[in-house]
Amino acid sequence: MKEIYLGSNADRAYIKAYLENIRRLDPIEITTLPNAVCLNDDRIAGIVNIDQFRSVAYSCLEYMKQQYGIDLEPVSEERYYTACPPEDTAVGGFHDPRSLGYQYWYHASFVVALNNRTISPTIRTLEMVRNFIHDCLHHSTFRSYRRAMRMPASSPSAAKHRVPEVYREQYGINFRNKDGVSYSSTELTACSPEAINLNLLMDGVVVLAVSEALREIVRKANCDNELEQMIQREIMLESFDANLLPRAHRFVMQVTEPSRKFVEYWGKGEFMSLVLQAMMTGDLTAIKRFFEERTGIENTWEKLFRQPDFLLSENPNI
Repeated sequence: MKEIYLGSNADRAYIKAYLENIRRLDPIEITTLPNAVCLNDDRIAGIVNIDQFRSVAYSCLEYMKQQYGIDLEPVSEERYYTACPPEDTAVGGFHDPRSLGYQYWYHASFVVALNNRTISPTIRTLEMVRNFIHDCLHHSTFRSYRRAMRMPASSPSAAKHRVPEVYREQYGINFRNKDGVSYSSTELTACSPEAINLNLLMDGVVVLAVSEALREIVRKANCDNELEQMIQREIMLESFDANLLPRAHRFVMQVTEPSRKFVEYWGKGEFMSLVLQAMMTGDLTAIKRFFEERTGIENTWEKLFRQPDFLLSENPNI
């Protein structure tokens, strides 16, 4: 995991202290359900088989390191929180609306586990592995931070309530300015497979890489019922019943499928590696060169992905 701090020496020192202080806090604050536990808590045994979880999860991370030529750092188990849904009727899991996923300010995650009253330990553990390695890829993605300077304040009243701002300028292959405007428009995904929103692509590529690793490392489990079969199929990116898992189906249609089509259009396995390497290092040189060589057009990357009015005054060469 690589993070850098931008600006003057004083700004960089400020950002470093700002983030370190946040990350000293117990990330229990990001949980959305009661009775959350972290992965290294003994109570996790009521949710997943932790020995099986660790064996599969860390094998998958090692597989992805070798397969894509990337460095990966796991999220700390003591900063990875989970809880089962309190309702008997809730499925829970990755697609539960209360799952927060990885939070870069905290270097921590909260995910809702599958329901431990209705789903077997084997499927719950497999699904938690998927969640964890998904978040490890986000955790390992390059980030740069900058201090937002907004002076003078617009009024004494505004000044009274201001706090210093730090914002994430680069995340993987995408950028934002201090006002939250993205380098890459959300409307680009409608252009897949030729173009796509870069934030969505990064999430989709993570989904594709995780499912590939799981298919390589894990044998299919014996399922107790149709719902478990559908959950396992969804994890492995196989077709499943949208009526049983409607939120998962929407995610597939909105994120996974546009990303898969984009990757297949531009180069499949080789291109997946280029995207993941650029995400983890923050260096876009190779992937920009790939697009120029593929199309024969100079600055293809900028022409495909950059919003015309995007401005990063502190970093105008982006």
